[in-house]
Amino acid sequence: MTNIDAFGHRFEAVIDLDASDVDHRIANAMIVERQRKRSDPRFRDDPTVQDLAATPTPEEVAAKKAEVIEHMRLERSRLETFFEFCCVDLSFVTLRRRTRQDIEVMGNGYWEVLRDGGGEIVQLVYLPGFTMRLLPLELDLVDVDVNLKISEIAFDTMKVRRRFRRYVQVFEQQVVYFKEFGDPRVLSRKTGRFFRSIDELEAGDATDGPATEVLHFKLHNARSAYGTPRWIGNLLSVLGTRQAEEVNFLYFENKSVPPLALLVSGGRLSAQSVPRIESYIENHIKGKRNFHKILVLEAEPAGGTSFDHTGRMKIELRPLTNAQQTDALFQSYDERNHDKVGQSFRLPRLLRGDIRDFNRSTGDAALSFAEMQVFQPEREEFDFIVNRKLLADMGIRFWRFRSNSPVTRDPAAMADIVRSLVNANILTPEEGRMLASDVFNREFKRINASWVKQPVPLTLAGIPPTPEPENPLGPEVQKDRGGDLSTGDLAAAGGQLAAAQGLPGGRRRRAPLFDLMNEATRLIAIRNALREAEAGQAARDFHQTRRAELEREVVTVPADELASWFEKESTPS
Repeated sequence: MTNIDAFGHRFEAVIDLDASDVDHRIANAMIVERQRKRSDPRFRDDPTVQDLAATPTPEEVAAKKAEVIEHMRLERSRLETFFEFCCVDLSFVTLRRRTRQDIEVMGNGYWEVLRDGGGEIVQLVYLPGFTMRLLPLELDLVDVDVNLKISEIAFDTMKVRRRFRRYVQVFEQQVVYFKEFGDPRVLSRKTGRFFRSIDELEAGDATDGPATEVLHFKLHNARSAYGTPRWIGNLLSVLGTRQAEEVNFLYFENKSVPPLALLVSGGRLSAQSVPRIESYIENHIKGKRNFHKILVLEAEPAGGTSFDHTGRMKIELRPLTNAQQTDALFQSYDERNHDKVGQSFRLPRLLRGDIRDFNRSTGDAALSFAEMQVFQPEREEFDFIVNRKLLADMGIRFWRFRSNSPVTRDPAAMADIVRSLVNANILTPEEGRMLASDVFNREFKRINASWVKQPVPLTLAGIPPTPEPENPLGPEVQKDRGGDLSTGDLAAAGGQLAAAQGLPGGRRRRAPLFDLMNEATRLIAIRNALREAEAGQAARDFHQTRRAELEREVVTVPADELASWFEKESTPS
């Protein structure tokens, strides 16, 4: 409960809008969607679909990107509101913890899913696992509309045929029926019968109503529809530990050896001594109040009470504590059973509350092992159910549900590693912040600046970041569009897309001087790198092609204006 479900959750974007390849990914998603629509029989006669180009234009990609940004903003707000108020009397973390307890103890956990009048999920209710029963799987196949993801940013509805089962809750002499999550049929919550509509259901019984849905979590068992707890393989160890604990507990109430005996020798027990001993053992040495009572034995001379008796009588006080049990029984057996059950959960002793023989090194190793081998796989399985069932049913396309994990890494050591990798030009500041977000389980505010996308030493050396290409489809598609060419990297540096100078129909314009100088500086660096590294012919062809494109696209600056700018801005160095 604590290590899997007690650390909350976060939402991850399906597509990173600040990534350098975001336009390519959106374009690829649009291509996949168009191909699927063309092959869909429903759109075979739709001219608007059949006439779509196989490859979207940059304007279409830009419009789709703006649409994605708007939908992501709305979906994020909707998700945060839903998971904050999806439970009435408890938090979503508490709901998860209670469900996890039922799963680990009984092998099964249940949520009741409530919908509003429009069929949208609005609430999740915890159902105690011991009250739920499963009915046999229905033989009839039901047609269901399922949301399937066809690209990173789109769902498609597909009809599938499924078999469902009903659930029944038996609690305090009340019986309530539920239907499986995703079942579109109308089920009576009182009788468990199916009806064609809600009106038909209410016409038969005005006090009846449609059954709600149940989301079933379980530990898989191939032989049963119910889940099986992990410890069931060590059931005998669990029962043996229970019996040993009961023996040790009942010792204090039913101990049979008194702590002290008073012995009288040289005679014999009187007739009244035997029943007195039996009554004393049965009634006067049990319980903690009689813990220190002693047993008195009466004796008489062997010859009776005659004064002629010459036998010698002796009275002796003898402790009997050596015959008493001084400590709990079966301790080694009980400890071994604890290890067996703990091994069923693959949990180290440290996580079961036993801190003996642990130091920091072995403790960190135990925590790391449990996190990688036990807790994180369980979180992944839970996240899959939430994403595939709940979020898909809600129509969430651009966000994923992710469970938070505990910070098992040393923050100081991780900070040193990130700093070393950044200084070694392996990581950029943006990637370092992403790693820091994973370590501290919190989202850092995104920095919308170009310097975070290149190594720090390059920024400190004054080298400007390389502008990202604006055209998401590459120069090949750009050429196919005829004379409407874009300025490429100049747009990323602040310029606006427009027709290039010198092209037919193009309108003459002036680009900012600093944009031109940055582009010229980058081309000079590419040329020097090609010369120094003796690059292959492919790299040389790229350089020549890029230079030819710039000669066609970039607005030239008059020589006198460029010279005056150099005289005013440049330094002697």
